[in-house]
Amino acid sequence: MRKSATQRNKTMYCVIMGDIINSRELNDDTRKKATHAAQAAFNRINTKYIGSLMADFGMVRGDAFEGVMLTQSYAPQIVQDIIKAFYSVDNTTVRISVVLGELSVTDGNRNKTDGPAFHLALDRLAEIKAKKSPHWLQVHFDIGNLAQSLVDGQMALLTALTEGWTDKQRETVWAMENQNNFQKAVARKMGTTASVVNKQLKAANYEAYRMAWDGLTEYLAKMDEYIVEGKPVIDKSHVPYFNVAQRMVERHDFDGALKPAEKALDMAKQNTDTNDEQYIALYNLLAEIYTRVEQYEKAEKIIVESLRIQEPMPKARLQYAHTLNEKARLCWVIGSYEDAKKYSKEALEIARNVVEDDHPYVGELYNILAISHSYSNEHEAARDFHYKALSFFNEENDPVNYAVELNNIANSDYYMKNYLEAVKNKKKALKLFEENLPVKHEYIKIAQSEISHISSHQEVFA
Repeated sequence: MRKSATQRNKTMYCVIMGDIINSRELNDDTRKKATHAAQAAFNRINTKYIGSLMADFGMVRGDAFEGVMLTQSYAPQIVQDIIKAFYSVDNTTVRISVVLGELSVTDGNRNKTDGPAFHLALDRLAEIKAKKSPHWLQVHFDIGNLAQSLVDGQMALLTALTEGWTDKQRETVWAMENQNNFQKAVARKMGTTASVVNKQLKAANYEAYRMAWDGLTEYLAKMDEYIVEGKPVIDKSHVPYFNVAQRMVERHDFDGALKPAEKALDMAKQNTDTNDEQYIALYNLLAEIYTRVEQYEKAEKIIVESLRIQEPMPKARLQYAHTLNEKARLCWVIGSYEDAKKYSKEALEIARNVVEDDHPYVGELYNILAISHSYSNEHEAARDFHYKALSFFNEENDPVNYAVELNNIANSDYYMKNYLEAVKNKKKALKLFEENLPVKHEYIKIAQSEISHISSHQEVFA
């Protein structure tokens, strides 16, 4: 019988743990709203980084939260997202500890995961608490190697840069990050001018602030690349190779990702039981890579292996839905459109049994279902699913993704020869792109070209 937790080798995991500062002083309404905002952020994080999660992010013990990643280079962005989510509710602040270390026991359930990295993370949280700082940025990174002093220096720089920020400067900086560094969009959102935004950013030393965070992220990524490139580092874990492959996939460098992903699999087989849950993330990554590089038989075999490991596990898991999603993607490219729809629907049903209906992964699966029906030339059904996916995006807070989905709806209308409706939605999408993206962005050029093409049909003006 399968055990719920498995013993591990000396793989280094990234544990992210934190708690609410002065949580006992929060009134019930603020606590409820803060945890609700945080859970919404955790849902987004768990969706975005689903391929690298060992234990998903969520609240534990009332006022604490934690999660476990395979890929440590995502930690700086995750930390920032969590801080902003809590702070958005009555300026609620948190302290966070990030530790790269070993775990004796891991499980998809974060409450069952334990080991040295967790114990060290708790110790670091206690050290942060003892300082009794009033600052909203209270984070410690423990990377467990000789470069620790450099990381400490990076965090000290970030703390020094942000301690003197006014509320307006913090608001402006965070708006810049949310708007992909596009000052005109920030000015429009804040009801001011680009020159005022620029002055606030200069006063906040925004460039140095971003360089510090980006430098930390790059260093954490280089830790893996240094090993993969064959530098004189002793490491018997497959995780660095997995992480490098994962980042290459994000850059759509699938050919480049193939070698480190296959190396990761070879190393994993040397060090871990082939029934280990950790293989699921690796197999799912390899399935995507093999599909993209048109090695379809290998993709099929690797998906079968992923499903084999998950056979004794509960099916009501996002990771299982994610595997079915990869199966659906493979079916698209080999032309098995009916199978693609079947696996997409199964993934959606599982996800809706695991999470709330407004969880972002559910929205992602609606989009996958829409594409599956589009491939089958069922454009009316595709449009309906795209509309469902659209409901997961807020035009005000997430205008670019809202516009992308609106553009997908317009494409369905185009294939249905609803040219007037297609042009209307594409023009609205274009307007949102122009307001929130640099003038030379490819989304703007593509939308302009497609509007011109659709408008050339005489039926539009009939």
